[in-house]
Amino acid sequence: MNKKKEAALFIFFAIVILVRIVLETAVFSRRHYFGYFVTLHHFSWYMFVFFYFCMCARHILGMKIEKIRYLALLSPVVFVPIIHSVITGKKLALEYLRGNFSSVAFDFLTLYRFSKRNSQFFYEMLILLAFFVIGSWIISKDFRRTLLNVIFGFYGSMVFAGLHLFGVYPKTKAYFRIYTSLKNHQLMALIYFSLFMLVLLIYNLPENKKRFLENRIRFIIAVPTGIIFSLIFNFLFFESLYGKVPKTADLFLMCIPTAVAAVAFSSVPKKVSSTLRAGLFFPVFLIVFSSLIMVGIYSRIY
Repeated sequence: MNKKKEAALFIFFAIVILVRIVLETAVFSRRHYFGYFVTLHHFSWYMFVFFYFCMCARHILGMKIEKIRYLALLSPVVFVPIIHSVITGKKLALEYLRGNFSSVAFDFLTLYRFSKRNSQFFYEMLILLAFFVIGSWIISKDFRRTLLNVIFGFYGSMVFAGLHLFGVYPKTKAYFRIYTSLKNHQLMALIYFSLFMLVLLIYNLPENKKRFLENRIRFIIAVPTGIIFSLIFNFLFFESLYGKVPKTADLFLMCIPTAVAAVAFSSVPKKVSSTLRAGLFFPVFLIVFSSLIMVGIYSRIY
């Protein structure tokens, strides 16, 4: 029953996020920009943010993992900017934040209230901040942990997910301009998928250590196999499939979904998946998610 509940909560979260993506990019946006990689980019971003929150809740607040999964029920808060758009009649034009230190710090401290394009985030951020302050105190009953979670959880997520950190060189105003042959949303999908996997690994670190010790041969084989296969395949076929020569960043980033898919595939056998909290659900999800990114790139879907 717990495995079904784990999967059901995640599916609920995924549906909420997908609906938000469609509404933001196709219905309430100033310009229609809904698309395949826009969806994968935004979905990867939301996955990263959610599991970043979960990671902080577990490792800063000491929240039990059995309770953390219920944070998915708070995901409808993402509809606040949509509701704001409906009430005011103003279309959305939300974007990553950029600028000098003082302007960015001001927008962070005022929760985007006076931001030219992101002011519709204000009420969502206000609600999230209230959740962080009140929820962190209720969970930890500790001022230091509450403060740390607000700083690293709430404001940390604003830095890692709110700033325009990455973009395609030279057509970007991002802080880190990436030399890549990929289009912007393809690159961003890969980057935030990679960050999502990183925080997911940290979030599940105790279980991952135990699982690695119990199945070390599978992991030792799966990870290098996925990386080597990706490098060989992309050296041989990336240019013919995508139409451009891959840059170093492309070769590196493409290794991640391939390695993730290889590890997830190695977790499919019953004796491995039976030890996972949601059984086969997450390995299958990661295989499908990784494949959607890789197939989309090779198929030149922009």
